[in-house]
Amino acid sequence: MGPLVPVVVIAASLTLKSDTKPVPVKVNKPRGTLYWGGAGLDGPYVKPQLDMFMKAGIQHCYVGKTNSATQSIGDYGMFIDALQAGINIRYIDNSGEWRLAGMDKPSEQFNLIGYSYGSLLAAQTANYYAKNGNIVNHLVLLGSPIDADFLKELKANKNIKKIIVIDLTQYGDPIYAGITQTELIMGAKTLGDQMKNNKAEGHFYYAHVVADSPKRWEALANRLYAEGLR
Repeated sequence: MGPLVPVVVIAASLTLKSDTKPVPVKVNKPRGTLYWGGAGLDGPYVKPQLDMFMKAGIQHCYVGKTNSATQSIGDYGMFIDALQAGINIRYIDNSGEWRLAGMDKPSEQFNLIGYSYGSLLAAQTANYYAKNGNIVNHLVLLGSPIDADFLKELKANKNIKKIIVIDLTQYGDPIYAGITQTELIMGAKTLGDQMKNNKAEGHFYYAHVVADSPKRWEALANRLYAEGLR
């Protein structure tokens, strides 16, 4: 594995009062590729997946972090992230400032990739930058519980050049992009069972570390490269 990449911090309005408040740093031209994992944001799959992105040819990748990720995975942070994802972040937020900091290397593209809860952070960030006149080359939503109206608005924004939706329903994931609140609630038990099984099934196809995880991560990275991410 290569060295850790820089961490990118988001200043967002949808945070808890107990969260640490980042100092926003203005970036004139957003650049590079950011990847947010699922609830908790720091699972053991995050760095290997990021390494696979870079191995596939996607340059200047960063770990996307938010100030809600102050606790370790499986603890307070994961629970609150999952709760926020289901209650509010899956809907469009035009009131907050989803600004980025730490992108200090030149890159020809500005790409946002998010998995599960992280897909909502990627979507909110893309919405913020695109509405402020910046080009988002690729927005990748992986296993995303994003609201249908929010997704529709993102697709209508001409500054977001390409949206790639990757649902995991073929593996038994009860979550998909455009899912309704009722369906999300009804799928909660299945989601919980898949998480406890720890067998990389369904929604956790890329998130649990199993014997063939490297092949899965590599296949995803190669797919995104083929989609045009650089």
